[in-house]
Amino acid sequence: MNSILKVKNLKKSYQDKVIFEKISFDLHENQIISILGPSGIGKTTLLNVISGIDKEFDGSINLNSKIHHAKENFAFSQSKDLLIPWKNVIDNAVFSLELSGVKKEKSYPVAKKLMSDFFLKGSEFKYPHQLSKGMKQRVSLIRSFLTGRPILLLDEPFSPLDSITRDDLQDWLIDILKKHNKSVVLVTHDIDEALKISNKLIILNGEPAKIVDEIDINKKTNHKELKVKIRSLLKRNE
Repeated sequence: MNSILKVKNLKKSYQDKVIFEKISFDLHENQIISILGPSGIGKTTLLNVISGIDKEFDGSINLNSKIHHAKENFAFSQSKDLLIPWKNVIDNAVFSLELSGVKKEKSYPVAKKLMSDFFLKGSEFKYPHQLSKGMKQRVSLIRSFLTGRPILLLDEPFSPLDSITRDDLQDWLIDILKKHNKSVVLVTHDIDEALKISNKLIILNGEPAKIVDEIDINKKTNHKELKVKIRSLLKRNE
């Protein structure tokens, strides 16, 4: 399996405080890595660094053996859907392409083809206030898919949702990622979500945050035993 992203020895400081250090991992093609860690430890900051939003860091980020500082390799989807209230579903979906200079006569047909996959067919001309929270998240995700970027960075994409909707969307996300051959780095606080979606877990803890364990997930993984181990790894030192 080919490595498409290599993160090596990342360190991030803010006002003389080290947020995280010694962060190294590889992301392979079609792999889903979940990053787990206590609240406030720097998980979102880590995604900001990887995506190129935050360029003040030490260490290296390499894509296909090329040093990366360009955002165009990543599609970033956050817990807040960030939909534009006066734009309908399809216009919100193609908004990133519009910013890149792609005309609607080219972006609309591509977006319409994805509407069924994202369970949004028939809702193309609804506005955000007419959508459920789950639908809003799917619109946000389709916008990320339409960029065509090889790596998705997902920052707690289902945290605003109720448990039933979240569970349904997790199942849907697994299917959609397989169908569209995406590689993913997912930040989540939900152990069950990480175990369900991911091929690999990266556990962060400490001050400054470091990787305290990397765990490969497969069909033979005993989730019950592993959850006990993960909870222990996530405990903060008093």
